[in-house]
Amino acid sequence: MGNASGKRETDNLYTSDELRMLEYAYRNASGGALEKLTHDRLIETWSQTIERSLAESTAQFLFTPTKPGQQCINIPLKKFGEPYYIMERGTIEQKMQMLLGSLEKGGNDTFNCKQLEQYIYSVLMTYIHLESTSKTSGIKDWQDLGFNTTERSACSFAKGLMRNLGKELEHNMPSEVLERWLHVTPQFLQIWREVFNQLYSRHGGSKRNIVKEVQIPILPELCDAPQNSHYRPIIELPHVLYINAQLPREHRHKWRFLFSSKINGESFSTMLGKVLDKGPTLFFIEDEDQYIFGGYASESWSLKPQFGGDDNSLLYTLSPAMRCFTASGYNDHYQYLNLNQQTMPNGLGMGGQFDFWGLWIDCMFGDGQSVESCTTFKDYVQLSKRKQFKIRNMEVWAVGDLPVKDEDEEGGGEGQKRSVLDSNLEDRAMLEIAGKKMHSDGLREPGMDD
Repeated sequence: MGNASGKRETDNLYTSDELRMLEYAYRNASGGALEKLTHDRLIETWSQTIERSLAESTAQFLFTPTKPGQQCINIPLKKFGEPYYIMERGTIEQKMQMLLGSLEKGGNDTFNCKQLEQYIYSVLMTYIHLESTSKTSGIKDWQDLGFNTTERSACSFAKGLMRNLGKELEHNMPSEVLERWLHVTPQFLQIWREVFNQLYSRHGGSKRNIVKEVQIPILPELCDAPQNSHYRPIIELPHVLYINAQLPREHRHKWRFLFSSKINGESFSTMLGKVLDKGPTLFFIEDEDQYIFGGYASESWSLKPQFGGDDNSLLYTLSPAMRCFTASGYNDHYQYLNLNQQTMPNGLGMGGQFDFWGLWIDCMFGDGQSVESCTTFKDYVQLSKRKQFKIRNMEVWAVGDLPVKDEDEEGGGEGQKRSVLDSNLEDRAMLEIAGKKMHSDGLREPGMDD
């Protein structure tokens, strides 16, 4: 009779599909017994699917008595479904209370920062495990290409999200700081929700994502993967997840491989030929000190003596620490690409000003610069260990769909044919670097401009 009462209490909270899933998951976790789901039984069952530390934290939240002096031996269906409900329909306040209840208390209305860091780590590792065992996830494409997840990069991911708590982290912090953190860290909310959605769905015998709505991609689709057995990525899966969440929503669904210095050679002209007119791009650089950093260019690259781009542009570091620097609005020096100029810099730059760059790649491939201060981006710190750095390895990825040019932009207007160099961007870049005039622009085949 108690179970029937518990069922009636949940009828108005969930759809019929969700209710069937939760009842199945409850019986699965309790071994088929009605209202006999114990603390240890829940941990034992859920640890088969998620990180044991995450199962233990969630059990702590579920089995904590609501009144002092009470003892919670088992939980009913309604209580069992709370994490699912909070993730799908709960307010930020409810999510904060669930998170606080999952962490070891640091004192009255405080939480322990190290416990939060460990919780984020567990959520991330669980997400990657769940995706790796899902038949519909694209994570295997990334893993087959060599994108791994190490403890170091996962810990760095957790510390990167923790930076949103503020600059001065103390051992214990007040709960209102945690609420603000949830508001400004949607990436954690998205991964957190996905983890619990999959947890309940898998144990409830249902397909995941019962709640129908458009999902913002967490992990992008990998496109145009390099077909080279010697390819070794600079970054790892936690880096991909961290950076993808910083991009405009319309560009998070797909990453398109463009260039690797290990595959395509240490050549500025080759790199240019791969990245010109390809849409927004991500640069990943590993220097000789094994620092990993880069930038997001929000517009297609093109050769010109002026700065381009917009305030969606970013600079970031990934190793030894994950940080992201957004536009400050102080100036619009987001993207610069120029060649064969005697009075202007020749190379690719992002942020800062001439000779004082947030990120600079010289046209003589191999040399770069990242200065101590860059007003183009907020809270910026030097990306590389040394101001003048040597490039050990570099990759470029385009994000989102390949931009479609109209015929006028391509020089292919009505009755106009294109020169072979119009489509061979790498050869054009090579000639620009060599300082050669583009004679093919003026001496096209007969009839090209008729």
